[in-house]
Amino acid sequence: MFKKSLLVLILFTFISCGPKVLVPPEIDLLPYENVGLISFSVENAEGQLDEMATQRFLQEITRFQRGVQVIELGSLDEVLGKINKASMDHEAMRAIGEYFGITSFFHGKIKISDVKPDIDIASLIKSLRVRASFNISMTARLYSTETGATLWTDSVFRKESLAHMSMSQDQIPYFDVKDQDETQKILVEHMVHELTRDFRPTKRRL
Repeated sequence: MFKKSLLVLILFTFISCGPKVLVPPEIDLLPYENVGLISFSVENAEGQLDEMATQRFLQEITRFQRGVQVIELGSLDEVLGKINKASMDHEAMRAIGEYFGITSFFHGKIKISDVKPDIDIASLIKSLRVRASFNISMTARLYSTETGATLWTDSVFRKESLAHMSMSQDQIPYFDVKDQDETQKILVEHMVHELTRDFRPTKRRL
């Protein structure tokens, strides 16, 4: 029995110490050539959260998908306005492909919910900031402009708490891209990094 246990231990040690190899990304965007990117949409929040997420998403994709040309298309409203459509449907996707000369595009959505501010009247009057807890979800999809099908999608969900959250009179959180508190920026970076995991190579042990 002891010999068998020792053999299993040696085998496990050998496997765990084996060399690591670089595995290609789950999703390869090169076949799509030019890929569009519609700015992230935000629900239940104000400020530059859409800008922060969109730029970080662009950085992650272009960093690990070398050779892929990503075309920034603007906000969803701007894109729909250019193709004279009121909403995103199959016909709108096809029109986007024709207008911008692309066969696919990304669009992401961010939703803030269950916001619970911990209001200190003195600090609120002084800085218009509060400590607040909230839920945040981030979803992105890659659409085909030819078929309207979803080629890829993933989402990230977190329960967060920020010590310095700007709030409107209606208790809507405000995310400031130039905020001196780096917590908001770090939160977005971590979520986008997790969201784009399928687009970067990974190291796996043989």
